[in-house]
Amino acid sequence: MLKQCPPSHPVFISDRDLTEIQLHSVESINDIHRNHSEQSRKVSISRPPHVPFTPPPNGNVPSPVLKPSARYANQPSSETPKYQPPRILIFACLAFLFITLAVILFVVVKQAITVSYLSEVLLQHQGHFQEVSALKHKLQLLERNLNSTGH
Repeated sequence: MLKQCPPSHPVFISDRDLTEIQLHSVESINDIHRNHSEQSRKVSISRPPHVPFTPPPNGNVPSPVLKPSARYANQPSSETPKYQPPRILIFACLAFLFITLAVILFVVVKQAITVSYLSEVLLQHQGHFQEVSALKHKLQLLERNLNSTGH
């Protein structure tokens, strides 16, 4: 008994391909029944029996089995099915994106408020510095006046 190793990646088979495989299986079964009834009636002239389909050990289905029938010939063959992520995953990604943008916006607004506050404090300090500078200048003038009068 041969062990079949599962393929390393999932194999997707379209509905059309499954239908083709089913049709091929039905045709094979019909051929077997037809061959069996013909063999029982005509022993001298016999057609070689149809070999039943067995999948190869590697799991790949040969292309003649998947050959499109005449009724599907005018339709384009579908390639590998497109991966569609679950809606909850899409929702989670969008929610994460919006939360990230909200946090970034909050930080930017908080920094703008802090910069505004610091600029006000800086202006106040500049005003105090000018007052101290003017007082220092007046004090120096008073000191000169006191020294010049001789006290």
